[in-house]
Amino acid sequence: MMDAFSLNEILVVVTVVLGAALIHGVFGLGFPMVATPLLALVTDVQTAILMTLGPNIAVNVWSMLRGGNLGESLGRFWHVAAWMLLGSVLGTLLLILLDPNPFRLLLALTIVLYLLSDQIKRIDFSIIQRHPKGSGRVAGLAGGLMGGTVNVGGPALMIYFLELRVAPLVVVQATNLAFLVGKSAQTATFTAFGMISPGLVLLSLPLAILALVGLRTGMAIRDRFSADAYRGWLRGVLWILSGLLVVQFFRELF
Repeated sequence: MMDAFSLNEILVVVTVVLGAALIHGVFGLGFPMVATPLLALVTDVQTAILMTLGPNIAVNVWSMLRGGNLGESLGRFWHVAAWMLLGSVLGTLLLILLDPNPFRLLLALTIVLYLLSDQIKRIDFSIIQRHPKGSGRVAGLAGGLMGGTVNVGGPALMIYFLELRVAPLVVVQATNLAFLVGKSAQTATFTAFGMISPGLVLLSLPLAILALVGLRTGMAIRDRFSADAYRGWLRGVLWILSGLLVVQFFRELF
């Protein structure tokens, strides 16, 4: 698979993986949200998703294990990961069988509605706080579906955890557990359809090492944030992501 890319394209892939991993280290999530649309500029969306499976799993495992109190975080939000597993399998099947592009616009619209919910009073996200378990199932399933189709499952989980106002460490550990379960399910689904080649594995392993380098750098930056600043930055990431999704939608459309 390496032979299919020029030197310039390989340099782009390396730069994108490092940058996306650094952002993931800062915010505790975001690697696929950043890497997928950028890598799709030099390849197609499905190949971009396949290329980032290894780096995704690497950053999820490292992020989840760091910080202590892992058992408490996972015991509280394991159900989100369980529903993300189901959503990831269904989303990956949709990716294989259907055009995933319309899902980008749907996801972007959902993010914008959430960000404007304070101004649009008829949209009430307080149900998340009133029914955290049921909302967690919906967030996990939606995150898995979006993660399987367009490799961007984070926003559904970000909305859920922002509304619950849980501590940043818990957000990082719980979301990365969900991502890890989702990506493992996606990998198994791709493998069942014969889409994981030895060349892809050889490409993905060094990219996983690069991702860990970027991740550690981002984590060092994140340690300087307060909880309020962290939530503010996450909202900023959501705005940027919604814009990227719209751009990517129209790029694929035309």
